[in-house]
Amino acid sequence: MERYHHMLIQTPLFSSLTHEELPHMLQCLKARQKSYRAEQFIIHETDRVEDLGIVLEGSVQVITEDVFGNRSITAKFEPGQLFGHVSASKLSHNSPVAVVAETDCEILLLHFNSLVAPCSRACSFHSRVIENMMNVLAERNLMMNRKLAILSRRTIRDKLLAYLAWQSQDRESMTFSVPFNRDELADYLCVNRSALSREISKMIDDGLIASDRNQFTLYEQALALA
Repeated sequence: MERYHHMLIQTPLFSSLTHEELPHMLQCLKARQKSYRAEQFIIHETDRVEDLGIVLEGSVQVITEDVFGNRSITAKFEPGQLFGHVSASKLSHNSPVAVVAETDCEILLLHFNSLVAPCSRACSFHSRVIENMMNVLAERNLMMNRKLAILSRRTIRDKLLAYLAWQSQDRESMTFSVPFNRDELADYLCVNRSALSREISKMIDDGLIASDRNQFTLYEQALALA
């Protein structure tokens, strides 16, 4: 696990710690590393969850499925990003979502109650990590509010424009890559994949965007419609 320490110290959860403090904090949180194969479930819907996870290598997807088996992607997390904190909280007895390995991945599991409970060792840095966790929760709340705003749009074009506008804003560039391929993007937007591809082609013809696989360029006239 030591080879990941440099990366961990740069994550939002541990950013306020020093390299000397990190191993002690990981011990407090009962940290353990686990490997998962591509498409293997890390958390199933309705699982009782006591751990939150940090992606060390690879990527994971947070998904939901309806009774007909239709899958919707809620989020995708890559190295350094945190997942499972809502499911692990005492407010959620069972996970409302599933987390699945998109690729072969290494995950760092941390005991949630050890994070939020008073530290028996009275670690001076424990409170800093709790404060960091509050910032992570605030960021995830913003992420979910964004998705709700996107899904509330009526047409595929409006949903896609809203999503791309936020991606452009976050990356401070009119040209950017999104973390999804076309199938995944359709799942994220809760639209038909073929209909999404047709709409992207129309938007290119209308001079709103340019697209090459998962890279997009958003033109000024598109921003006025987002």
